[in-house]
Amino acid sequence: MSPPPTNLLRAAFLASVLVTASVAPRVVQAAIYRCQAPDGGMVYTDRPCSELGATPSPAGDLPTGQAGQRRRAPPRFGCARNLPELVLRVANAINQQDTNQLAGVYHWAGMSGGQSVAILRRLDAVAHRPLAAIVQVGPQTMQSVDGVVSDEEYYAKRPISQTPVALRIEQSTGDGISPSNTVFGLQRHFGCWWIRG
Repeated sequence: MSPPPTNLLRAAFLASVLVTASVAPRVVQAAIYRCQAPDGGMVYTDRPCSELGATPSPAGDLPTGQAGQRRRAPPRFGCARNLPELVLRVANAINQQDTNQLAGVYHWAGMSGGQSVAILRRLDAVAHRPLAAIVQVGPQTMQSVDGVVSDEEYYAKRPISQTPVALRIEQSTGDGISPSNTVFGLQRHFGCWWIRG
């Protein structure tokens, strides 16, 4: 039997590449805005700052590609040396639905095997819900008895110089309507910022 012609093999290969590319999932990401709340705290959200009654931060919006599409962040090496970098890494991980990237900013020190499995499941759930905002929580932010934070409690006056103690990840559940909030504590370890809890 003679070998198949080279042109036929090339055509078959090209056809398989085109079919694969047409059915491959596409990643859609929204722009992330960095806003300064009236109390001076930073809010990271997918909505323009003016919709939240906040002003754009001096650093402005995160980089976007063509037609308002957010560019995929380049891989970062090392740890987050400051809080804005940690928030950016968390936002990128959630927007890319990348549990491993989110786990890369988690403070795993002293964690047992059983605890780490539970934490990884929690991180996976967070990574696969749509991101609405990331809010830095200060030490004096109060939570009401029923677990819902009112606008008055959220925008309570607090000194701007206080370092946040947690990040509140505001998302929506699978139905796209019901809100879901996850709070991670902040840990500074060996000159790096991590999420925990």
